Amino acid sequence: MRRIEAGSYYSYLPEGCKLCRKGAKLVLFVTGLCNNRCFYCPVSKAKFGSDVIYANEREVKSAKDFLEEADLMGAEGIAVTGGEPLLKLERVREFVSIAKKLDMHVHLYTAIPADEEKLRKLSAVDEIRFHPPELMNPDAYVEPIKTSKKLGMDAGFEIPAVRFEKRIVEIVNETDAFLNVNQLEVSESNWKHVVERGYRVKDYYVENQDVVREYEKANKFHYCSARFKDVAQFRRRLIRMAMNHPEFYAVTRDGTIICCRIEGDLDLAERILSKWEVEYLRFEEYIETSPDIEVEIREALKSEGLKLSLVERYPTSNRLVVELTEI
Repeated sequence: MRRIEAGSYYSYLPEGCKLCRKGAKLVLFVTGLCNNRCFYCPVSKAKFGSDVIYANEREVKSAKDFLEEADLMGAEGIAVTGGEPLLKLERVREFVSIAKKLDMHVHLYTAIPADEEKLRKLSAVDEIRFHPPELMNPDAYVEPIKTSKKLGMDAGFEIPAVRFEKRIVEIVNETDAFLNVNQLEVSESNWKHVVERGYRVKDYYVENQDVVREYEKANKFHYCSARFKDVAQFRRRLIRMAMNHPEFYAVTRDGTIICCRIEGDLDLAERILSKWEVEYLRFEEYIETSPDIEVEIREALKSEGLKLSLVERYPTSNRLVVELTEI
């Protein structure tokens, strides 16, 4: 086993996981529709059951939205998830086609034990990860794993550490598949169901190392901790996104960005900034510019009744604010 960040370790690391570790994987939530009701499902109530598409935090209404998000983070691959992606197979094929034209790696999650006809339609996918709902009936995935590998895909199981299912390990070793075991994360949508079943919640995850150790019997094994997704994967994605912003933004070690935000008459603000040849970005409700804007320019803006704030925010499409201090 090789140990990596935040308690994660592996004997085999699928390519999709390598890109996630770099923060280079775009998460494509292709639909919230699902034919299962797993008690541990962490998908938000706003998304679950709704036929919506998101590329990371960005709602996708067209391929243009997807491409803008991929460009913003310098994506090297996509992870197709849901809901159940295969309920929208043609939609999946459309986005996979776009991704492959951009030379992106694609891995896909599904709980459906797809037959050969369906898997052939997914042959452009590089890696497929099967999830038996609540770890029931893993034998249904033996042939899909074999077929996927025959079609050139890397294939295996991805499951949460809710309990040990011996047959999953046996299938993995019999078919030369991989096994990804994730620490069970607790969210607003699954917290009640997890606690009712007697799991002990610590912070936002369940500690279940006895179960994880049993799964280490798989020849190709990877354990991903909940903290890894925050301190490594998510942080690195933020840093990639932050570095793709204009140079006037200050970038923190956590991947957030700092700027001066201007609110009020934005046409007037633009005239003042242009006069001083100040670089800026204009959004619908405000303008952002350097946090180190000169005092003289700052005072000129304020004298015209414009509101200035020092803002730390995420570099994501939703521009979530971490801290705002009026100047």
